[in-house]
Amino acid sequence: MKKVFTLLPLAAVCATQFAYAATDAERLAQVEQELAMLQEQSSYDSLEDRMTINGFFTGKMVTANNDAGFDNATTTPNFADGSKLGLQGTFALTDQTQVVAQLVGRGSDDWTPEMEWAFLSHDFDNGFVARVGRLRLPLYMYSDFLEVGYAQPWATPPADVYTIAPITSFNGVDVTYERDLGDATLALQASYGSDKSSGDDNSVEEDVDFKDISGLSATLSYEDWVFRTTYFQTELNSKLTFNNDQGQFIGAGVSYDNGSLIAISEYTISKVEGAYADTESAYITLGYRVEAFTPYVSYSYLKTTDDEKRIANSPQSAALNWQRSTYSVGTRYDISANLALKLDVTYAGNFGDTTGALSSNISETNGMDTQEFDDTIVYTISFDAVF
Repeated sequence: MKKVFTLLPLAAVCATQFAYAATDAERLAQVEQELAMLQEQSSYDSLEDRMTINGFFTGKMVTANNDAGFDNATTTPNFADGSKLGLQGTFALTDQTQVVAQLVGRGSDDWTPEMEWAFLSHDFDNGFVARVGRLRLPLYMYSDFLEVGYAQPWATPPADVYTIAPITSFNGVDVTYERDLGDATLALQASYGSDKSSGDDNSVEEDVDFKDISGLSATLSYEDWVFRTTYFQTELNSKLTFNNDQGQFIGAGVSYDNGSLIAISEYTISKVEGAYADTESAYITLGYRVEAFTPYVSYSYLKTTDDEKRIANSPQSAALNWQRSTYSVGTRYDISANLALKLDVTYAGNFGDTTGALSSNISETNGMDTQEFDDTIVYTISFDAVF
């Protein structure tokens, strides 16, 4: 049916041409040439050729030796947090323009679908690609694959780095420029937009507006190496905590993967005006592929760098003074080309006199908020699939 409607305008053209010169061989040849050009320009014969649908799934179980709450783990096995199902559809409008949408349902949200991506993308064929809509916030090396557990070596991305930003997507526009530099490839990405964070998803427990989100990311790929740096800034507003306060995020990362040895490291700094926590965090992961197995070890840390802004032993101090070191050992087993099993044991400690940035690790002693647990051990089993 689609082909019939596509050819209707052409039929009208043909009828007009033949009305003026039914026996004009040159005119007939011109019409045939126009038909061939139109068919060549439309490289898609059906909606099926224009549309591609992919998906991913993570089924995860976490439990811990206590109720400190690292990775939302407690002594009761949790099968919801970290489990997710995602569908991504791409519709090609032309060879250079496409619409992309990604829906993600999370076990922690009763599997209610949420739009993570929804954008229009255009490739200008000169190294520039522009996108507009709902986009991923490119703060980290794995930001584009943040939801796709199969694309990551870990059972869970290092929380000391990957949980600092309260938002992961934004509404706006970005432009990427990619250029080959001999054996290397340089990609520059500029972004601008805004977003909101629900009080259920951030440490200040109130809705926050992120206005004028703007930033630049640069990625250099050379043989087995990838180097990345990023800078973002925004303005924060909320009912109580923020009033046109400026926030900044700086990140740098490097990875090496020669097919056997894996080494990944990222370092981040975040700063927010006022009493809200300024942080420094980093991680390093080493892994080695042995056939279908990829055992790995990780070390990471998180600390606040502005504790002097907050009054000692105050509720603000208990909630926003952070210190934590994390050690992980795990393995990934590739069951098939699209399914992986991951096992991980993570120890988090060195909280000092803080709660370790764990909101559930606060207890009241003599009218003061203090830490309840000095450390915690978290056990994770994860099945990750793509389809």
